[in-house]
Amino acid sequence: MAARDWRVIRAFAGRWRKWPTYEVRSCFVPSDEGTAHLALHPFGQIPTYEEGDLGLFETGAIVFHIAERHAGLLPDDANARARAITWMFAALSTVEPPILELGTARLLEGDKSWSAQRMPLVRGSRP
Repeated sequence: MAARDWRVIRAFAGRWRKWPTYEVRSCFVPSDEGTAHLALHPFGQIPTYEEGDLGLFETGAIVFHIAERHAGLLPDDANARARAITWMFAALSTVEPPILELGTARLLEGDKSWSAQRMPLVRGSRP
């Protein structure tokens, strides 16, 4: 998984008594060798996750699978479980994108001549 995706998984870590065994593999290899990665993720992106003969891609699907398979990561009560799942999706689709956009604007575009005009738009206000 990509480093940015491990922060979601780490949120579960405190609930696990023993951290599950995992392997990190590089998928940035010459195109002929990258075919195996494309079998796991049809768009060639990260993260991917393998467990036995199961291969998953997309952070939300991976986190949901792990949470479903390990007792204590999701509440037992149906309503509390639904709320926790709602927040899992909100973190990925609503909360994360503007944070990443702000990080990009500050770290990668902060030295550009147009950065001062762009920053209020990134922060959600009008210039």
